[in-house]
This record gives sequence, C-alpha cells and structure tokens, in this order.
Amino acid sequence: MRVVNTVELKNRTNELLRDVLAGEPVIVTLHGKPAAAITKLTEAGLTEFVLAQTGGGTPRPVPGSPALHFTSLATPLGEAYVAYSERGVSYLDLAPGDAAFVRAARERLGVVPARDPHPPEDLLRGLRGFFTDLAWYPGPVDLSRLGSFQRRVLEQLRRIPRGQVRTYRDIAREIGHPGATRAVGTACARNPVPLVIPCHRVVRSDGGLGGYSLRGGVTLKRRLLAQEGVDLTRLNPS
Repeated sequence: MRVVNTVELKNRTNELLRDVLAGEPVIVTLHGKPAAAITKLTEAGLTEFVLAQTGGGTPRPVPGSPALHFTSLATPLGEAYVAYSERGVSYLDLAPGDAAFVRAARERLGVVPARDPHPPEDLLRGLRGFFTDLAWYPGPVDLSRLGSFQRRVLEQLRRIPRGQVRTYRDIAREIGHPGATRAVGTACARNPVPLVIPCHRVVRSDGGLGGYSLRGGVTLKRRLLAQEGVDLTRLNPS
C-alpha cells in the first residue's frame, strides 16, 4: 500500500495509476490525514459501483409519475399482461392471472396498476401486431422509473434486430462501459418489459444462453431465439 499527499497525487498521477492498475491500493492524505483511497475494481466491484452511482436497476418511485393501468391479451406465448402509463408500456409479464400480475408489478415498480376496462385502441393494435412476430414494438415505452444506467442498457438492447444476438460484453462496450459486463447482465435481469425490449437476444460471451427473467426462463429464451432463426448450435446450451 502506498500513501501519498494531494500534491504528490497531482504531480505523479501516471506513476500512481500504474501502481493502482498493478493492484496496489493508494491512500491519499490531505494535511497529513487520510482523505481518499484509490484501488482497482474487480468486475463485481465495478458492477456494484455503477449500479450505486446510477440508481441501480431497481425501479424507483418518481414524483409526479403517471398512474399505471393494465390490460391482457391472448398471444402465442400465452396470456400477456401489460401495464402502461400515458408515457407508454411500463411492465410486461406472462402472468397466470390478474392477482399474480398486480403483485409482480407492485414488487417490481412499487405501484399497483389498475385494470383498464377500455384500454386505448392504438395500444392494443400495436401489441397485437407486435406479438405476431416479436420483431419491433411500435409504441412508446415508459422507463422513467429506472436508473440512468439501466435505461442506457435497455435502449441499446432495443436496437438488436430480430434473429441476431449480442453478448453482455458487447452491450457494455457499446454503451461506453466496457468493464461493466456484470452490471449489464443485472440490468437485463431487471428489464421490466421483456419481449418489448428483447433482453432474450443477449447471451454470455462463452456462448451460454445466460438467464432470462420472464416466466418460462431459459427454456422460453431458447424457444424465442429458435423461432427468430438464431443458430442455437453455435450457443452453449448451459
């Protein structure tokens, strides 16, 4: 461990950074007292840091946020429940019933959506069209309850075309955080609108499928990728 004062930190930055990258912690002192510590972050440490600094991947209450309503519709994957605000689709689940969906939405978003007896026709039209091929949802998506890092990840995921996959490492690099692979995986796992934002198209760098948070898990993820024409023989089944 090295101990330096703020003057040394200013004048010997490159040398000290080399020490940190080599794994040696550096303690910075101000007027003879410890003021800061510099240490190399592991990938897990970087994950925790990024999520802590950006609001994490956990949805949070937003002052003045619009109320949530929900509807459900029959799809080739089963009954799909969709919660939405005036800003767009906020939560999606293949729930077994209203009560289960409301409970899951409350746990994930911190709010209780109410069933809409007269859902907007443009919403229903967009959802029905989307579920025919899962290629692209044409309507708006409301991610206002998420932290900035997760929003960046999910916005990048939405650009992945049908029939293609990216790795968690690819996404981390594309959003400008090449060391945040684990944080990207966490953001995907907390995606409140799977399918609409296709986190099933993100796989591990070693060829493994990775996890999938929508009901049905990895089995459903494999099914979705196969239906989209992805060559699963190139992926590790684990």
